[in-house]
Amino acid sequence: MRLATDRSPGLTIPFRYLFTGVAVLLLVSAGIVLHAQALTGYFFRSPVFLALTHLITLGWITLTIMGAMFQLVPVVTEKALFSERVARAVYYLYLVGLVLLVRAFVSDTSAGMGAGIVSAAIVLFLSDIAVTMFRRAGQGPAVTGAVVPSGVHQGAVSGTGRADLAVWYVRAAMVFLLMTVVMGSLAAAGLHRHIVDNPLALLSMHMTIAGIGWVCFAVIGFSFRLVPMFVLSHGYDETYGWTSFAMLLTGLVLLVLHFTLELVVPGFWPDGTSWLGLAGAMAILAGIVGYTLQMRVIFRNRVRRQIEPALWFTICATAYFVIAGAALVWMFAFRYPIRLGSVTVIAGLFGFAGMYIIGMMHKIVPFLHWYNKYSSGIGTREVPMTRDMISGPLTWVQLFVFNAGMVLLASGILTGTGSVILVSGVLLFSGSLMFAWNMVNVLRT
Repeated sequence: MRLATDRSPGLTIPFRYLFTGVAVLLLVSAGIVLHAQALTGYFFRSPVFLALTHLITLGWITLTIMGAMFQLVPVVTEKALFSERVARAVYYLYLVGLVLLVRAFVSDTSAGMGAGIVSAAIVLFLSDIAVTMFRRAGQGPAVTGAVVPSGVHQGAVSGTGRADLAVWYVRAAMVFLLMTVVMGSLAAAGLHRHIVDNPLALLSMHMTIAGIGWVCFAVIGFSFRLVPMFVLSHGYDETYGWTSFAMLLTGLVLLVLHFTLELVVPGFWPDGTSWLGLAGAMAILAGIVGYTLQMRVIFRNRVRRQIEPALWFTICATAYFVIAGAALVWMFAFRYPIRLGSVTVIAGLFGFAGMYIIGMMHKIVPFLHWYNKYSSGIGTREVPMTRDMISGPLTWVQLFVFNAGMVLLASGILTGTGSVILVSGVLLFSGSLMFAWNMVNVLRT
């Protein structure tokens, strides 16, 4: 597995997505501080909650995944990106749509224009990636071996022969992203125009497809590629990973069927208990357990015994994933407790996807910057090591601050205590500032 080759796009393409994602994380954390009291009420129709969750999913997580895919898909497929011009256009179109969408949520007005622009940008993104993945091999510039910085084992970037599992996750995530666009447009129309009898079921279906289908599948796919590379894990069995894929897919289908029945036949579950939804949630939890066991196998087979703070972010992310899965089962078993549902969203998005992204960016951004700036100087001049581009002590502090902020945020939402949410927001904003400083400091090295 390589992070960069001669087929990689210009570095400004992935970096503009990745660093904009960091800026949005700062905005989200500041929003929690400024609107802490608003997060103590009813969430799913709250303008603040809708704005923040879409900033997290679309502005932070999706932007980061887009940047990573523009960088890694050409490397994995050994085909040049179909159109760098489209990749640049998607960025600006997407930002315009995101701003309009969030503004509409905050003002509680129709989000149609913003949703439409974001949808168009996502379709262009998916088209660029899909054409790149399925075009004929050999198109684009020739591949040369990736130069590896000091401190990175050659086997970590040369390919592991375990591409299929990760690729299946990413391909499924792309399909679910397209479904998310469709469901999001319907949900926006359902909430503001009352075209359906149960808009909450439509919104819940949209959140399920977006959160589990797009975000979780994409993050899992990348984790099965990147974590083994950074811990130097080889020769392990992938049974748990494939089981996780099957169970997560099964659970997602069952949950979509559950919400479809609620949407088409209001009051379909007269006692408030959906055995179909509960079965879906339990399948999701089983898939999360499978993922956790697969990550345990990867770490047990690692060559590099020391676990860096960046990788501890991924371990914490896995723990939040388990918490989100258990909360999802509890929510369906005990008739949708609203506050627990919000905690499930926060644990899955901010805890699992967010913590994983933060950890991996501490590894990816230094490598890409090093490759772009220093790889040509190997053997002719002294060059820094990638680990010198990141402050290790600051990363440790980030880890503890982010975890403390997450625990307090969940506690504050569950209890409806604005002061606790405020403190959590301050901690998350502080951790985000440290994260941003580490990323910017890479560019100064």
